[in-house]
Amino acid sequence: MKNQIEDNINIPWQVEKFEEQEKLSRSVYFDVDDFEEVIDFYVYRGKYNRALKVSDYALRVHEGALPLLLKKAQLLATLNREDRALELLAEVEGMEPSNSDIFLTKGAIYSQLRNYEKAIEEYKKALEDAEEPDFVYINIAFEYENLGNFSKTIEYLGKALELNPDNDLAIYEAAYCFDLLSLTEESIAFFQKLIDRHPYSIEAWFNLGVSYINAGLYEKALEAFDYSLAIDEDHEHSYFHKGYALSLLNRFNEALEAYKQSLAENETDAMKFYYIGECYEKMEDYTNASDYYHKATRLDPTVVDAWMGIGVCELETGNPRKALRYLERGIELDPENPGYLCLLADAYITSGDMDKGMATFEKALESDPSDEETWFEYAEAQWHSEKREEAILVAIRALDALPDNNTLRYRLAAYLFLSGKANQATFFMEEALVKNFEGHAQLLETFPALAENSSFMNLVDLYRNQ
Repeated sequence: MKNQIEDNINIPWQVEKFEEQEKLSRSVYFDVDDFEEVIDFYVYRGKYNRALKVSDYALRVHEGALPLLLKKAQLLATLNREDRALELLAEVEGMEPSNSDIFLTKGAIYSQLRNYEKAIEEYKKALEDAEEPDFVYINIAFEYENLGNFSKTIEYLGKALELNPDNDLAIYEAAYCFDLLSLTEESIAFFQKLIDRHPYSIEAWFNLGVSYINAGLYEKALEAFDYSLAIDEDHEHSYFHKGYALSLLNRFNEALEAYKQSLAENETDAMKFYYIGECYEKMEDYTNASDYYHKATRLDPTVVDAWMGIGVCELETGNPRKALRYLERGIELDPENPGYLCLLADAYITSGDMDKGMATFEKALESDPSDEETWFEYAEAQWHSEKREEAILVAIRALDALPDNNTLRYRLAAYLFLSGKANQATFFMEEALVKNFEGHAQLLETFPALAENSSFMNLVDLYRNQ
């Protein structure tokens, strides 16, 4: 009822007059602009056939009026009558062969037909007298993107920004393409060039900061975000990404400050609450971490990482059975994620259900048998549960699945040495030392008891001197 009242309030007078004349069967004069208002009213409400009938009537009153002909062509295309729309536009083009609106409409129709090359051809014709050529360049860029030609996409987005450095659509589409192609250095150069020409572009500084994050240059990212915030102190995305960069630098207190400033600008984004929770978790403040994870799930129950985060907090505070409830909820949303399944397996083992824990590790491996971390965690879980033979078997299976993984080879050798199986261990240890001699140092850090194992140390000394 409320929506109906609002619709009535928002009905333009032209629509009221038009509908009144239909009811009373009398003629009222409307100019071209008035008819456009009526047509647009029906289009916005999804009444395309009704809008088309109005356009036909309008063209009987204003025969040959270009704006009305273009409206009709657009409506025909919307109603999947593209061929008729193109026929109509061909007639109009004969009347006004240099009108950019005709070419823009044809380009949109060809794009709808997935004839992207033809769409590009029409859009290029529109460039000659277009009122907003930067948006025409963006349309061309989108068609190249549809063709999978991202280098051309970036080229035409660059042309759009040469004409209008404030075109945020072009900036964000360029950032998307660079990210999609992992062209980090090119992305940095692109936005630096844009800033040289337009130093007060907030979005250019912001996307330069994101590019620096992708390049692992977190300090430079912070500088870029500070510049964007100097231009607009309320730019929430800059605060958020500044927080992210600070967290990557392990500057968690500063990260929290930036995240919370972003939250002050917009409190409806569940992911902001999640990242604040993650920050607290890394600071081992599990109470606050859990609180923010819970807030994230209340805003959006599909944020899997938040459910898993609550589970981790419960595990870390000695509540494995409570943790299971949250971890299982997260895995319901993403049942094939090996990392999540490993967390669940650890929780089962910690709560005393060894069989379920090991079965969950197996499920994780079914999901992704090439996941190195799953193999390591599974083998370690067996080893620390005093199931040494099972740990050795898991390590052998892991090496079969990932034969080029020398860290797994070292791990298997360690299990064998520490289980008193020096002969078998020597075979794998020699292979590991040949492939990467320095890897034995990390093994000693993980298993310091190996320093007392003469067979192990003799092999290390032998290969050190080769």
